[in-house]
Amino acid sequence: MDSNNSNNKNICGTHKRSCKFICYDCNVLMCSVCSPKHARHSFDHIDNIKSNCNGDDTPHTATTDNDNNINNNNNNDDNSNYSFQGFRDIQRSIQTTFDSLKLKVVEYEQLQQTEQEIQSKFKELHEFLVVEEHRLKTTIVDSKQQLEQQIDKQIKIMKSLNTINNHISINTIYSNNNDDDRSSSQSSCSSQSTTTVDTTDNYQITTIIRSISQCSDHNEFISSNNNTLFYFDNQSNKVNNSNDHSLLNVLLEHNKSIKINHHHDNKQLTSQQYRFIVNNERINQVKNQIQSSFRLISNQDKQSYIFSTDNNNRISIINITDRNNIHFEQQDIKMTMEMTGTFLTYNSIVKVGDFIYIFGGSNFGYNKFIKYSIHTKTVVIDEMIGVDRCLFLSACYDGQDHIYLFDGHGKSKTDIYRYNINDSTFERYSTIDIKTDYHHLTFHFKGYIYTFTGLTRKIFKFDVKNRTIFTLPIEIQKYTSAKAVCTDGNGNIYILTEYGLARINIETNEIKLFDNSKGCINSNHNLIYHQSDHDGQTYIYSIQGKYGNFMFSFNSNKWESILHNDQSDRAYCANIFYIN
Repeated sequence: MDSNNSNNKNICGTHKRSCKFICYDCNVLMCSVCSPKHARHSFDHIDNIKSNCNGDDTPHTATTDNDNNINNNNNNDDNSNYSFQGFRDIQRSIQTTFDSLKLKVVEYEQLQQTEQEIQSKFKELHEFLVVEEHRLKTTIVDSKQQLEQQIDKQIKIMKSLNTINNHISINTIYSNNNDDDRSSSQSSCSSQSTTTVDTTDNYQITTIIRSISQCSDHNEFISSNNNTLFYFDNQSNKVNNSNDHSLLNVLLEHNKSIKINHHHDNKQLTSQQYRFIVNNERINQVKNQIQSSFRLISNQDKQSYIFSTDNNNRISIINITDRNNIHFEQQDIKMTMEMTGTFLTYNSIVKVGDFIYIFGGSNFGYNKFIKYSIHTKTVVIDEMIGVDRCLFLSACYDGQDHIYLFDGHGKSKTDIYRYNINDSTFERYSTIDIKTDYHHLTFHFKGYIYTFTGLTRKIFKFDVKNRTIFTLPIEIQKYTSAKAVCTDGNGNIYILTEYGLARINIETNEIKLFDNSKGCINSNHNLIYHQSDHDGQTYIYSIQGKYGNFMFSFNSNKWESILHNDQSDRAYCANIFYIN
C-alpha cells in the first residue's frame, strides 16, 4: 500500500514498514513490499540517493533482505528504471538548472535591449515631431499673445467707462431721489444681471475671451461679469460720489487709463491670420514609410556570419551561429580581377546596413573601394574621388551618415577623409598630428573616434566636432610579433599578441590579460567579437586561413581550432561579422 494512504508518511500503512523508496512517476513514498507494483517506473532507494548526493558513485543496496530482493528483481528487469538519474549528481543538476537560468536571463536581457531600442527610436521620432509642432505653432502663439495684450487693455478701458456710467447713474438717481427707478437706470443694474461667483478663473484672459465670444452685445457681457470684472458697489458709491467733484475724479482716472492703454496703439499692426494647410496624402506616405522602416524579426530566424576575404580576391561566408557547427556556407566567391593588390585591407572594412565596404588596398595609388550587398551578394567597385593616393587605410562608421578613413602610411601626419553613404562622395575632413605606419583599428564610440596604432602602441581619441586629438593614458605592453585587434562596441579593445589576449577599457584605462589565452598569430589581422544569441556566450574569432583559424571562448578561457580544412591564404585580409 502506498504511503499516501497512511497518516504517518514515513511508515507504510499497509505493511507497517519504513518507506525507503520513492517512485518519481507516481510521486509517492513506498516500502520494499509496495515497490514491486512500481517495477517499471522510475524509483530509487534512500541510501542510493544519499550516496549520490555525497558524491559516492558506488551503488548502494538496502540492508534488509526484502530490499535486496527488490534490487535483484529490478536488476534483472531490462525495462526498469531504477536509480533515477535526476539525483545521480545533485551538484551537476544544480549547475544544469543554473545554466538554463542563465540562458533565460540572456534571452530576457536581449528582449529588454530590443525593447529599449524600440523605445529610443520612437522617442527620437516623437522629439522630432514635438520640435516641428513647436516650430509651426510659434508664430501662432506670438500672435495670440499680442491679441491677448490688446484685449486686456481694451477690457481695462471698458471697465473704466462702465465705472463712469455707474457714477452718472447713481448721481442722477440720488438727485431725483427716486429709489424705485434706480435699477432700471443703470446699465449694469443688478436686477437684470447674472450672478457669477467671484473666483480667480474669471479674471483669466481665456475666460474673458470665452465670455466675449458667448455674449451678443456689451450689455450682456457687462451683466455676465458684473460681480467680477465690472463689479460696482452701489451703496458705498452713492455716498462718495454724490457731487460733481467725485465725477471729475472718475473722469481723470479714465483719462489716465486711456493714455496708458492706448500709448502704443498707433504703432500696433493688425494681427496676421494664418491657414494650416495639410497634405494628407504626403502624411499617409510618411506614415507608410515609417511603418516599413521598422521590422521585428525573430532571432530564431537570424544567422550569424563572418564575411571573409583572401589573397586571391575571393569572398567566403562562414556560418558561426552554432559553435559546434561552424562551417563555410559559401566559399571562393570571385570578386574581380580589378581588385588585384587589395589583400591588405583587414583594417579598412566596415558594415553599414545591408552593405559591406572595403576601402583601398596594399598597392600605393589603388584608390578604389568595393561595396558588397549582403542581400543580393553582388559587388560594386568605384573610385575614391577626392582621396589622395594612399594605402593601408583604416575605416570606421559613425552610425549615421559617414565612414571615416584614416590615412597615415608614409606620412608625417595622418589625413582623415570621410565618405558620405547617402551620396557616395568623399571629402578631406582633417589632418591630425599622428605619425605611424598605419592605423590598426579605428572605431566610433560615444561621439568620438578612437584609433590604435601598432607602431606607437598608443590609443588616440579624436573629437569629431572640434577636430582635435589627444592620447589616452594607457600603457600597452611592448610586443615583437604580429598582432590582431577588435572592439566589442562597448568601450573595450581586445588585442592579441605573443603575450596572449588582453582587454583594454578606453573609459577606465584598465587592462586585463586573460589566462591561457595565447593563440596562434602569424600575421596582422582583425579579430572578430561575437556575443552569441544561440548559447548566450561570448567569443572572439581569429581568421587566418591556412595559417590557422581559431575561436576564443570567454566561458572556457581558451582558444579552439576551427575550419581545419581552410586552405585559403587570408593573411592581412578583411573579415567582418554580420547577422542576416
